[in-house]
Amino acid sequence: MTQLQHPKLPYVLPSVPAVQDVDTTSEQVNAGTARVTNPTETPIYICAMQNCNRLFPSRDRLMAHRKRDHDTEDQDDIITWNE
Repeated sequence: MTQLQHPKLPYVLPSVPAVQDVDTTSEQVNAGTARVTNPTETPIYICAMQNCNRLFPSRDRLMAHRKRDHDTEDQDDIITWNE
């Protein structure tokens, strides 16, 4: 019996230029309204194909991305906590 191998994110993700947040107010930052979430409240699907590492809210959205950006419908190399 072989164990299913799940893809893993690299320890260091590729860097991208920072974008200034011009929408969040000082009051919002100081309010500290963060909370712990779980897979049913916050679905996350990560495209781990070719070091892409883009995040999606559903498998359907991830697969549309794959078809458009990677020209494939391959369902391998998906990282998620929802399944």
